[in-house]
Amino acid sequence: MKKKLEETSSDEEESVADDSENEDELDLAGSATESDEDDVDEDETTTLQKKTKAELIEEQIHSKYEQLKGTRLYVRFPHKLPLDSQEFDAKVKSLHPLITKAAKPRQKHARFCLVEFKSKEDRDTALAEIKVSIESDDAYKGIFISVPKTDSEEFVNELVARKQQSLEKKKSKNLLKRASKQVQRKEIFTSSVVITNLPKTTSVAQVRKLFETAVDIQIKPGKGKYRDSSAATVTLPTTMDARNAVKRELSIGGTKLNLRFHTQQQKKRTGKNLKRKANNGESRQLAKQKKVKRTIEAD
Repeated sequence: MKKKLEETSSDEEESVADDSENEDELDLAGSATESDEDDVDEDETTTLQKKTKAELIEEQIHSKYEQLKGTRLYVRFPHKLPLDSQEFDAKVKSLHPLITKAAKPRQKHARFCLVEFKSKEDRDTALAEIKVSIESDDAYKGIFISVPKTDSEEFVNELVARKQQSLEKKKSKNLLKRASKQVQRKEIFTSSVVITNLPKTTSVAQVRKLFETAVDIQIKPGKGKYRDSSAATVTLPTTMDARNAVKRELSIGGTKLNLRFHTQQQKKRTGKNLKRKANNGESRQLAKQKKVKRTIEAD
């Protein structure tokens, strides 16, 4: 009964270790270790790019844990593991001679780790013998050992779902952030666009061919480092026309044009508003000073 309670407690602790991991990291062994980093490479080849990121995540996680299946054990010690890598390695490998590698936890003061073996046969042999030692040898007292959760197909599926959900949340957050920025950028709602990189010889008629519905077209020569080209301000009938215009790829005489929303007028207007507010503030201050002065003179 005591043994059963101990195993239940260890399972709960292992589960806590799983839940404590950052969602962006893959807790792929039921415990956090250095060997279990997120192996999902988002920069895939052209062939793999045809698959969605969710499909790539599922494929790579299943592939990784299929290869590791049957070759690892989860071990929990009664005390914290050594921080020094050599001491840690020596302590863990002293459990059984068939252990080939010990995966150090990312948490500094963890009491658990993963150990690896060359084959499933070695793993099963070591598991049986260590369990016997736990029952009979005081040096093994308080140690718990079990097959890691990642040997379970169900748990691996949970990892896949968790990573995919995290990816979806990140995508939704980015879309919401982008939408919020667009709402804040008032310049999007202007009906005018600015065209730069125009050849110096460009005429209004040439620009008109690109924007047949334009309400107004103004062309000015470039200045400074842009003196070898010209710029045009094109006012269109609606803000939607302007938004569609900046998405187009246009050129004149083989020269690619750069299009953006015209915000100068709005900036000027904002500047005037700030100046007007400042002037109003100064006027109120002067009026207040004059009123105080008149009061003093009257007294």
